[in-house]
Amino acid sequence: MKKRIKMVDVARAANVSRTTVSLVLNGIPGVRIAEATRQRVLQIARELGYSPGPLIENLDPERKRLFGVLINEISAAYPIDLIYGLQNWADAQGLQIVLQVTDSVADREIAALENFARFGVEGVIYANTFTAIVSPPASLGNFRHVLVNCRREDSIGFAILPAERHGGMLATDHLIEIGCRRIATITGDPWQIASIERLAGYHRSLNRAGLNLGTQFERASDWGHASGYAAARDLLALSEPPDGIFCHNDIVARGAMAAARDMGRKVPEDLAIIGYDDREFSRDLGISSVTLPFAEMGERALAELAGNADLADKTVTIQGRLVARMSTNK
Repeated sequence: MKKRIKMVDVARAANVSRTTVSLVLNGIPGVRIAEATRQRVLQIARELGYSPGPLIENLDPERKRLFGVLINEISAAYPIDLIYGLQNWADAQGLQIVLQVTDSVADREIAALENFARFGVEGVIYANTFTAIVSPPASLGNFRHVLVNCRREDSIGFAILPAERHGGMLATDHLIEIGCRRIATITGDPWQIASIERLAGYHRSLNRAGLNLGTQFERASDWGHASGYAAARDLLALSEPPDGIFCHNDIVARGAMAAARDMGRKVPEDLAIIGYDDREFSRDLGISSVTLPFAEMGERALAELAGNADLADKTVTIQGRLVARMSTNK
C-alpha cells in the first residue's frame, strides 16, 4: 500500500515548520508568510502527492460523518497543533471536519452553529486557544459536543484540558533532580488558569522536597520575552540568587536566558532554565521544556465525539512530557 503523505512529510521536504505547512495548505488568512516560502510549500505538496483526506462526496454513504470545530482564534502554534491532531485523526478514521473561527464573539458563535446545523454535522468541538472558563451559546447544547482547552464554570459537559499542574511539577522536579536547590519561577499573567495551575505544581514539588523559599523567588510576566528578561534580572540580583528558574513558557525562558547571559551567568553551569510549551525555537536554542499536548487533546476529543458512549459531565486532563535540552544539562 502506498504511504499516505502527511503535512510533516511536506514540512521536512520543504525545510519549514509543520505550522508553516498547515497555515499554507489550509489557507489560513492574516498570517505573514513569505510568498516564496508559500509557493515552495505548495509546489512540494503537489510533487509529493499530498492530499488533505477524502472528500465527503467520495466517501461511502455509510461513512459520510461530518464534525464541526468552533475555535476562538488561530494566532499561535497551539491551535495549529490542535487542528493538526484533529485532521490526522479524522483522516485515519475517514471522517471530515469543518472549522469556524469566531474571535470569541457570541453572534459569530451562534452563526457558526447555525452553519453546522445546515451542514449536517453530528458533533461539535468547542475549543479555545488559551485555557479558560467559557460560557458557550445555548445552541451548542443542540449538538453532541466536547469542550477542548476550556470548561464551563458549573463543570457541565465533557471537557478536555492540559494537565498544567502536572506539567509544573515535571519542570520543577527536573530542576530538583539535576541538583538545583534555589529554584525560582516566572509565571505568565497571574490571572490565567495556566499560570495558576503551573504555579501550584511548582509549589507542590518544592514543598515535597522541602525547598520552598517563598514569594521572594516568584515573579510574574506577561508571557513575553521582555518581561521574562526583566523578571530574571530581578531574581539574579538577589543576595542569594536562584540556581534554577522554571519559566511558564518558552518565550519567557528565552528572555531569562538573555538576562543570564547579560549578567555574566552561564547556562546551565550557573543557572538552569526550563520553559513550557516546547515551541519550535526552543529546539534551536536548546531550551528544556514541557510539551503542551494540543495534538493529543484534539485526537482524544474527536475520538470521544465520534464514539457511541454517552458524554458525561466530566473533565479529562492530558499530560505533557518533559523534553530535556542544553539549558538544564548540567
